[in-house]
Amino acid sequence: AHMRYRLAALLLAGALLLSGCAAMTERDYLSIQPHKDALSAGNDPSVFRVENYTELGEAIHGMVEAGVEHGVVHLSNYAPRSAKGDVEADLADACAEVAQRDPLGAYAVDFIKHDKAYIVSYYEANIYITYRRTPEQVKSIVSVTGTSAVRTEIQEALSGFSAEKVLRISYFAEDAAAIRDLVRQAYYASPLFALGMPEIEVDIYPSDEGYTGALRIVEILLTYPEDQETLRKQAQALAQRAGGLSGVAQGLGGEASARAIDLLLKSDVTYLSPEQKDGPQRRNTAYAALVEGTADSEGLALAYQLLAEQEGLESYVVSGAVGDTPHFWNIVGLPDGEYRHVDVTAQEGVGLSDADLVALGYRWDRSAYRACGAQPPPQEAAPESIAEETGAVLP
Repeated sequence: AHMRYRLAALLLAGALLLSGCAAMTERDYLSIQPHKDALSAGNDPSVFRVENYTELGEAIHGMVEAGVEHGVVHLSNYAPRSAKGDVEADLADACAEVAQRDPLGAYAVDFIKHDKAYIVSYYEANIYITYRRTPEQVKSIVSVTGTSAVRTEIQEALSGFSAEKVLRISYFAEDAAAIRDLVRQAYYASPLFALGMPEIEVDIYPSDEGYTGALRIVEILLTYPEDQETLRKQAQALAQRAGGLSGVAQGLGGEASARAIDLLLKSDVTYLSPEQKDGPQRRNTAYAALVEGTADSEGLALAYQLLAEQEGLESYVVSGAVGDTPHFWNIVGLPDGEYRHVDVTAQEGVGLSDADLVALGYRWDRSAYRACGAQPPPQEAAPESIAEETGAVLP
C-alpha cells in the first residue's frame, strides 16, 4: 500500500501542473494557521471567503481538515501578492503549498486542482481535492507536544497491538531514527504487551528537508510477528500467569525483593542460551518465559520486568552484549536511591555494579542507562553499533 502512496507522490507534481496548481517556486513558505473568520456565512466547511494569500492557504487547509473533496473560495476584495494582480498564480501556489508542504496536506492529500471564474466583483474558485487517506485516518491523528507524550501514545498503540499511529507533533526536531528508538523504549517498558518486537516504519510529513515549520505529521506503522487476536490471547494468558505469581516479594524490600524474583525465574524458567536456539520458535518474550517455561535472555529480562512492576519494584530492561553476543538483563532501583544490575541468566547475577559487569565482559551504552554502584575506570563510549544492534533503552 505504501508503495502505491509513494508512486502517487511521484505523480503529484505532474498532476498539479496539469490541473493548474503548479509546483512551488522560490517563494517563502506559507505558515498556515486556522482562520475562522475566513468562513463564509453559515460556517459551511466547503465555502470560504478570503481577501489575501494567507487566508487563501488557510481556507484550502480548512477544506483538508474537514475532508472536503469540492470546496468553493470567494476571493472578494482580494489583494494578490504580485503587483501584477496574478490571482491564478496565487491559487496555484496555495494549492501546491497545502498539498506538498503543509503537514496535514502532505500526509493526507494525493493532489489538488482548481478552476476559477470572475463573477461581477469577485473571483470564485473551485477547489477539487483527492485524498490518499480515509476520513477515519485523518480523524485519528493525535496532537502531542514533547517526547514524553509521544512515547505515551506509542505505548498505547503497542498495548493494543495497533498497526498504525499517526501523531501531529508540535515543535518536532527529531528524525525517523529517533521515533524508532522511542518505539523500542516503549516496547521494553511494556513487558505484558512485548510479545515480539514489531517491524517499525516511520514516515514524516512534510519530508522536505527545507521545511522549517514547528509542526510535523509523523506516521508510525507497526508490523507484528503474529496477528492481533493471537497477541491479545497471549497477553491475557501472560497476565493470568503473572497474577498467579504475585506476592513473591511480599514483605521484602530492596535487594531482597530483587533476589526473590531472580530465584523464582531461575526455578520456573529454562534459560535458552544463544547456542541452544531451537529453530524458528520465539523465546524472547515474557510469554515464552512465564507461560511456555523456556526463554532466552531477552524473554527472561522482560519476565523479570513484568514481575518487578507487579511487586512495586522499579526496574528497567537493558539491552547490550556479553563479548560479541547480544544479551539482555535488568536494572533495579533500591530504596536508598541506588541502582544495581540483575541478570537472571547468571548464577550470581543480583546486585551487580557497573564495574562488576564491565569486569565480566558485559558491554552496553552506559550513557543510555542509570549508573549502578561502583564505576569502572574511564573508557571510551560504547560503539554506536551496540545501541543499534540491541535497541538501547533510556529509562
